Amino acid sequence: MLRSKFYVCFISLVCIVLSTACSSIVDSKAEIPKIYQLQSIPERLNNHVVLESLTFKRNDEQKLLTQIEFSDQQLNMVAMTYSGIPIIQAKWHEERGLTELVSEHFSKAIVLQIIRDIQWVKWPRNIIEKGLNSGYTIKEAFDGMSQKSREISYNNKAIVTIDYTSNKIVLHNYKEQYELVIENLNDK
Repeated sequence: MLRSKFYVCFISLVCIVLSTACSSIVDSKAEIPKIYQLQSIPERLNNHVVLESLTFKRNDEQKLLTQIEFSDQQLNMVAMTYSGIPIIQAKWHEERGLTELVSEHFSKAIVLQIIRDIQWVKWPRNIIEKGLNSGYTIKEAFDGMSQKSREISYNNKAIVTIDYTSNKIVLHNYKEQYELVIENLNDK
């Protein structure tokens, strides 16, 4: 009798923990702490699909293949290892936030950081400025008509730099101490 009560309590506790964990995976309009509020998808990206290689460097190096589809209000992202193992499937809606996340390897916070970095790299400056919190600024440098770099600063100190070349984009995040190299595979 005591053993069956223990099992009922244990199973109830597991159900509560799992339901709480699952409900926290996806919540509405999440904000990236202290720096940036995710912004609407620019019109120029509507119905656009990009296939890219992402190389993330912090203490070690991780490489992913990603496909990102942009619609008028939603970003769909799928990422896999170079050996073809799917590791992220996510949907972000500009009004409802992260609406779907399937990943055993990446937390909601990491996926939102990836989406934030996508926005910092691909969104126009005027949209990024709307999302930056107080004290943060963005500036750009051009070489003729082509963009060469962006810098996001706090109190005139660079916290993120983004360098654009013909074949890749390199994002250095000094505040969070990582580098992200993005190579477009659509045109190769």
